[in-house]
Amino acid sequence: MPLTAFSTSQPGERDVDQVLARASAQFGQPYSSVDAIPEAWRAFLRTDLQCPGCFATGAEVVRGSVISKTGKSKRQSFFRFTTPGHNPYCEFDSDEAANFTPENLVSFGESRSNLTRVVRDLVCTGIDQGVFSQVTIRDMREWFYKKRVSSLFEVTLDPRWFSWIEGLRRARHAATGSLPDGVLLTQDIASLPEFDWRAEAARRVLDQHPEIKGILEIVAGQRLWFSGESASQLESLARRSRGRMVFDPNTLRIEYGKTVALAQFIARNHAPLKAEKARSLASVSVLAFSALLLFVSGWDTTKAITSFIKIVSALGHADPELGNVMGLNPFHNYETWNTMKRIQDLQLEVPDNSDIKAERVAMEVALRAQFGAPPMPA
Repeated sequence: MPLTAFSTSQPGERDVDQVLARASAQFGQPYSSVDAIPEAWRAFLRTDLQCPGCFATGAEVVRGSVISKTGKSKRQSFFRFTTPGHNPYCEFDSDEAANFTPENLVSFGESRSNLTRVVRDLVCTGIDQGVFSQVTIRDMREWFYKKRVSSLFEVTLDPRWFSWIEGLRRARHAATGSLPDGVLLTQDIASLPEFDWRAEAARRVLDQHPEIKGILEIVAGQRLWFSGESASQLESLARRSRGRMVFDPNTLRIEYGKTVALAQFIARNHAPLKAEKARSLASVSVLAFSALLLFVSGWDTTKAITSFIKIVSALGHADPELGNVMGLNPFHNYETWNTMKRIQDLQLEVPDNSDIKAERVAMEVALRAQFGAPPMPA
């Protein structure tokens, strides 16, 4: 349920108050509240307004709620698209999406930090200079929507995959320093004060699972590096998304590479962004602005940089209200999604008994008992 909608009769994206103010001027009739919108206005809005996510029509205006004790707005007025309803896989097609901005959309009008103010000025100047417009920003979102719905895949990856692979890696690392292949463990060897029981146990477990070497070689060959926090993020994403149809990020691999490169260039060659250092390099708003420049340039990086130079040379004169529009970052969480898709494509099934660590511990306990060594430290 979006906060804004795109008007086709007066091209631009506006919130409920802006839409109703324009309707009041168009119909020559004032309005007192969202609850008292004339039916003629409602009929017009159903055909004129488009959802910013999937571009469906049939808009209805929904009044925001108010907290009675404070009088502050709890939920801003928003649009609901009911007839014929949202198109498939639209982020706004749920009541939970009311007053919610999907993670791949960016408010170019935001100015809550130095960084977002810089990007807002760039966007406003770009519109003022005719480099792009609210219409082309809307067209970019439609381009992305079509890309997304034409390249969906079902998430089938077992969320246990990541802890399983990490367990295999840790077991291989633990085996470092074990007896060389072909050397038998004897009582004399076992009597060494510093004998590494953990390494010997890990080696024996790996010998019982010869397939592990091949699995780890496949993962390494695909350059799928993750650990710690990144592994937890991937596991959480797989768990939340399993069974759902989601966008295949590899569809935008070329565009992603160009956008990241342009964003890095802009962040390092525009003084206000350079002052923000690492924050501007990682900013979703800078990435969204760079993607917009490339989109209107036909994904030609040279043309996009030329447009960027034109915008920078004209900064300081544009109406700040021009930036009140939702931009698009089509690469939100791109690396994480791409890694998950590549892992799923490997089709490596997690065995039901996949706790290599438990096997190693049990093996070490058994070996120590067999050779009369002290028990494992607590």
